[in-house]
Amino acid sequence: MTTQSLAWDRQPRTDIRRVALTGYVAIAVLAGGFGYWAVSAPLSGAVITQGTISATGGNIRIQHREGGIIRELPVHEGDRVQQGQDLVVLDPTAAQAELNRLVRQSIALRASAARLEAERDGLDRMAPITEAAPAPFQHDFEILVREQQKEFDARLARFRSEKSILAQRVAMHRQSVVGLQAQQQAIQQQADVVKNELGIKTGLLDKGLTNRTEYSQLLRSEADLVGQAGALEANLATANTQIVEAQEQIERQTTQRVEEALTKLDDVRANLADVEEQTMAAEAVLRRTTIKAPAAGIVVSSAYNSKGSVIAPGEKIMEILPTASGLVVDARLRPKDLDQVRVGQPAKLRLSALNARLTPEVSATVAQISADRLIDEATHEPYFRAKLRIAADLPSGVKPEQLYPGTPVEAFINTGDRTFLEYLARPMLDSFARAFTER
Repeated sequence: MTTQSLAWDRQPRTDIRRVALTGYVAIAVLAGGFGYWAVSAPLSGAVITQGTISATGGNIRIQHREGGIIRELPVHEGDRVQQGQDLVVLDPTAAQAELNRLVRQSIALRASAARLEAERDGLDRMAPITEAAPAPFQHDFEILVREQQKEFDARLARFRSEKSILAQRVAMHRQSVVGLQAQQQAIQQQADVVKNELGIKTGLLDKGLTNRTEYSQLLRSEADLVGQAGALEANLATANTQIVEAQEQIERQTTQRVEEALTKLDDVRANLADVEEQTMAAEAVLRRTTIKAPAAGIVVSSAYNSKGSVIAPGEKIMEILPTASGLVVDARLRPKDLDQVRVGQPAKLRLSALNARLTPEVSATVAQISADRLIDEATHEPYFRAKLRIAADLPSGVKPEQLYPGTPVEAFINTGDRTFLEYLARPMLDSFARAFTER
């Protein structure tokens, strides 16, 4: 080793010390910065759970009360529909036939009611029916009205004929009364003459100026006239009685006609009210042959895919996921996370079925937490059910049709901000708390 190299080794290595010092300073700065960040910088905490999307209140089950044969099926599973849009059109033949039968029965009863009202009021002709029949049945209605008018005319003619016969009978009896009264007057005159002759004959008989035979003949004539007068009186009474009876029969016939019309009119009106109720029900049945969407949404779980299929009464046809009522996520919380979750807390959702790198997170809010602990029947693990309401304003990268019922999601329920040091110290502090409280 030379003298020059020995001299060089004895010199202090100031460059290495400078580098070391710089490293120490850097480490101290980093440690200080990390420590400051650990105690001051907030970090968002979250409870992570899994769930599935469902509709608020569940899917709307589409059924049909009467059932029928599918004529048209304009929508299929996955289609978006608006409220009031046609979902299924059933064959309306049977419903239309029943409605037509009831409408014809209704207009027939209305025509009968018009005839009976005219009979009740003693009119010479049926009053016009102000309520028009439906256009397809106008011709039938006019025919029924003409038939009822003919029946009214026939019944009125029969009534007038019977009334005319009774009126003729009254007139005949009155003529008999007039004749009997004339006979009665003539007999009375004859009786007066015989009575005068008897008075004269009685005086002559007392004086012996006449014989008893003539006197006896006058007595017999008087007795005969008295008998005839009595018979005439009886016949006259009979004739007057027959007049009264005929007049009463005319009045009774008129009253009976009105009462019969009233009774039948009540029955017709009762039947008409019943038929009108049945008609309203039949119209509802016919309207229901076109099944419409009760709310805007997406068709899911369709049970029929072709025309001609037979739907049983009350059988499920399809379900609609309503979009207007909002969507929720059914999630499960572990019992140990329950104290960190409250109603109203914000949450972020990741759609597990989509590419997480390309699909943005969806905002949600905790809407409900079950009041009691539940048990999973398969795993027997306890959990609490939570519902997270999905925000209506979806991010631009998420389409509403991507949110189907049953779509799996991963939920991050925000539990608040904590520092990194609090995250590190929390398990140790919890352990100390348990250690100092246990015996």
